[in-house]
Amino acid sequence: MSLAARSVLGKRSCTATKTAPPCPPPKRARTHPKRPRHGLPTPEPSTPSDAPLLQKHIFPFMALPAELRLHIYTMALVRSAPIALHISRAVEKPSNEHAAPARAVECAPAAERAQDAIVPVILQLNRQIYKEARQLLYAENTFRLALGSGIHTLSTLHQRSRSMIKHVVLSIPSHHDILDGFADLVRLGLRYCWGLKSFRIVLLASLPDDGRIGGATSVYANAFHILRWLPRGCSVVLEGCVSETVRKVVSEEGRLMSVLDEVSYYTCLAQGRWM
Repeated sequence: MSLAARSVLGKRSCTATKTAPPCPPPKRARTHPKRPRHGLPTPEPSTPSDAPLLQKHIFPFMALPAELRLHIYTMALVRSAPIALHISRAVEKPSNEHAAPARAVECAPAAERAQDAIVPVILQLNRQIYKEARQLLYAENTFRLALGSGIHTLSTLHQRSRSMIKHVVLSIPSHHDILDGFADLVRLGLRYCWGLKSFRIVLLASLPDDGRIGGATSVYANAFHILRWLPRGCSVVLEGCVSETVRKVVSEEGRLMSVLDEVSYYTCLAQGRWM
């Protein structure tokens, strides 16, 4: 073998015997999210699929003609049957007038809401809808009050909403309620419903006028003189077990309301004397 060939083979063998540098160990993947200085985990970055897609599909309700908007409000808020208006005493009085309507009707019993319930939440969508639809809710419906919660319910409503109520129906379960809850409801609650046009009273029990209790009929019948505190022009309708004595008292209150002018009526009311 020639000297040149030996030198070439020597270079190859030397090159082959050299060991390659060791590869660095693979880095361990992070198993926990990166934590900023405050110690809370960094939120996952949002992807384009997380962007809200509903905005482009929102129906331009306020662009509809006013007639169509009113028709939709009527379908959502007006019913032919009386609507139970009830708020439990555990509910605090709202601080603004925009929260009251929905809460008031929303607290009606579940059985009432199940049958063709109104949708008062529509009043909370924005201020313009609230102004357009509130009049329909209070003026076009007949509200059924309860003796136990009627005063609290009306006081929870904003004064403007209360003044829009036009039709109320009230059931009196027994003759004891005439002397207790009925007088307070009329004097402290309904007298501030200045737009009230009709007040329907349903007497579910007869008065004790069978002669066994002396003077009982006149005591309960005289309690209906409290109806003079109703807004002027409100008509009273009696239904159920109505005695002739009660009917006369209610008729007399209606006569005085129609005969006296407004100044004389409220003057006599303030002084407690009647013609």
